[in-house]
Amino acid sequence: MEKMSSASGMMVVFLTNENFHMSEKFRYVFAHVAASFREVHVVAVRRSQAENKPFLPRLQGKAREHLWRARRFGFLHTLEVLTSLPLQLLIGRRNFREMDERLRALGRPTVEPRPEKAVYVETVNGPETVEAISGLEPDVVIQEAAGILHKQVIEIARVGTLNLHSGIAPLLRGQDPVYWALWERRHEWLGATVHRIDEGIDTGPVLAYAPVEPRYPGERFPSLYVRITELGTKDLVDVLCRLGRGERWTIPPPEGERVYRTIFSGWRLLLLEVRLALERRAAPIQLP
Repeated sequence: MEKMSSASGMMVVFLTNENFHMSEKFRYVFAHVAASFREVHVVAVRRSQAENKPFLPRLQGKAREHLWRARRFGFLHTLEVLTSLPLQLLIGRRNFREMDERLRALGRPTVEPRPEKAVYVETVNGPETVEAISGLEPDVVIQEAAGILHKQVIEIARVGTLNLHSGIAPLLRGQDPVYWALWERRHEWLGATVHRIDEGIDTGPVLAYAPVEPRYPGERFPSLYVRITELGTKDLVDVLCRLGRGERWTIPPPEGERVYRTIFSGWRLLLLEVRLALERRAAPIQLP
C-alpha cells in the first residue's frame, strides 16, 4: 500500500555534497524547507574522496574530463577555460563571498543543517546511495549541488525528485546560468525554475517559475543570484506544500530558443565585470 503524507508530514531528503553546511545557499534553502516540514534529512556525497586519490589517477581523471569537454564544446572553449583559471578563481571567489554576505543578511527560520546528522555516501548514483535514500523512504528528494542523477536515484522518491535551477529552464540549461544570461544580455533567462528531474539536464517538467529583472543597469551576479535564490526558495516550499496535498501539475515552458551552456570562463568573467561597471557608470541615476 502506498504511503500517504499530509503536506507538513512529508518526508523530504536533500541529496547534496559533504560541504553542504558551509554553503550559504544550502543553509538558506534548508532553513525554509525544514521549518515547513517535520522530517527533513540530508544525504551527502563525499567529494573529498577524489582528492585523496594518488596523483596519477587524479591526473588521468582530469585529462578525461577535459577531453570530454573538448569533444562536446570544442577545443577553443576548453582552451579558454584552462588559460583563464586564475581569473576564474579570483573573480568567481570574490563574487561568491559577496553573494554569501547578502544571503546571510536575508531573514530565515532559525533552523540549521547539522552535518553530524547527515548520511554520507561515496558516490552520487552508486548502490550505497540508492540504499541510503531508499532507507529514509522519502516523499520528495531535492538535488542541491550533488551532481547529475541517474534513473536509479531519480525514481526512489514516492512523489518525485526536484531541482531548483538558477535560470529559466529549459530556455537556459547547464552551468553558470546567471553569468550566461548577463553575458548574452538575455534577461528572459534570469530567474529560478523548480522542476522535476529526469534523465536530461534541466529538462524535466516545470512546477514553478520565479523570473527576475535587473533592478538597475549593470546589476552584478551577487545581488541577482541572491534575489533568484530568495524567490526560488519561496516557490520550492510552495511546490512541496502542493505536492504534499496531492496536487499534480506542470507549467508549460516559455517559447523561445533553448540552449545549453557550460563553464563560464575567467576571461568572460573579467570582460563581463568591466562591461557591467561601464553600464553602472553611464546610468543617469545614482545606483545602490
